Amino acid sequence: MVKKYPHTATISYYSTGTTNTYGVYTLGTLNTVVITCDIQPASGRYIIGEGGAVINYDWDIFAEPFSGSSSVPKRAKLTFFSADHILVHLFDYQKHVEMKCQG
Repeated sequence: MVKKYPHTATISYYSTGTTNTYGVYTLGTLNTVVITCDIQPASGRYIIGEGGAVINYDWDIFAEPFSGSSSVPKRAKLTFFSADHILVHLFDYQKHVEMKCQG
């Protein structure tokens, strides 16, 4: 039997930090989400970003919707296949989440 989402990945990112009245910046909390997904190589592909910038990516990742997927920022760290990758874009659809990453 073929699994729909045979891989596991970990998304890590920091929430927005704060600056106190003295101007000292405090880093936000580390958020870590483990997801089951389908990871496919996509070398040589690109998307058009803000201002028409061409953004290359190396991996297509598909997953079921997960809690907090809409708050994952660009440049979050994805760990899969024993390596770290950088999230380029996250598309949060009704029935699935599609991510593009470099690395």
